[in-house]
Amino acid sequence: MAGERAGTKKLAPTEWLVMQALWRATRSEPEITASELLPAIQKRRKWHFSTLKTTLDRLVRKGYLLSRIRGNTCFYRSAVSREAATGRAIGTFVDNVLDGAFGPLVSYLADRRSLTPEQIEELETLIGESAGKRRDA
Repeated sequence: MAGERAGTKKLAPTEWLVMQALWRATRSEPEITASELLPAIQKRRKWHFSTLKTTLDRLVRKGYLLSRIRGNTCFYRSAVSREAATGRAIGTFVDNVLDGAFGPLVSYLADRRSLTPEQIEELETLIGESAGKRRDA
């Protein structure tokens, strides 16, 4: 991965599951072991320790995680923020699947996901801020 930015490779759905669990788990502690993370993963998947360990090691190779070994224990921490990884994934989806058009995505969210009044207000705020930035530029 020399020369590439951390976390620029595409994530598989199971890798997203692990990253999301890790981001939640490391809100209070900066690092976590596979053994500590396994119960959170097992709430969604019936994985064995070895499956999680393989996935964590793949995420290290892809640049999403950093690892360090202390004694016989491997500790993991995120190398990429949740916001950065999510932003890249959404950007790639909009560019590759929607050919740059974000309207279908917003329409899908509004129609199929039943946006709450709070989510609609948040979306309106984001649109207003974006419009304000364009006027100021």
